[in-house]
Amino acid sequence: MGLGSFFKNLFGSAKEKAGEIADKTENFVEESYEKAKETAAPIIDKVENFAEETMDKAKEKIEEYVPAAKEKIEDAVETVKEKVGEFADKAEEVVGSTVASVKEKVNSFTDTAEEKSEDLKEKVEEKVNRVEEDAD
Repeated sequence: MGLGSFFKNLFGSAKEKAGEIADKTENFVEESYEKAKETAAPIIDKVENFAEETMDKAKEKIEEYVPAAKEKIEDAVETVKEKVGEFADKAEEVVGSTVASVKEKVNSFTDTAEEKSEDLKEKVEEKVNRVEEDAD
């Protein structure tokens, strides 16, 4: 059994050595992970702070431009209203002058028609009177 116990001691001690190395490696990895977390924590905090500051600055800039944009939009709306008002005034003038022109022409035609009607009426009366005189 000398050889069996030799191998048993050899492999048994190797097994124990492997277990010890595994434990040491596990401890090393856990310690390294904790150290990395501790080292990264301030960097993570700085990144979070930077992100918050950047967002705050962006919000401030946006808030600066929102009133200006609002003012520009209001100015544009006012300009459009003015232009529409001008066009409406011009359209009203054109319509007014067109209506006046049409009224004049209608009155002119009406006056001419009345005159012609009167002339025609007088001519008809003259003809009727001649016919009556000739009939007597």
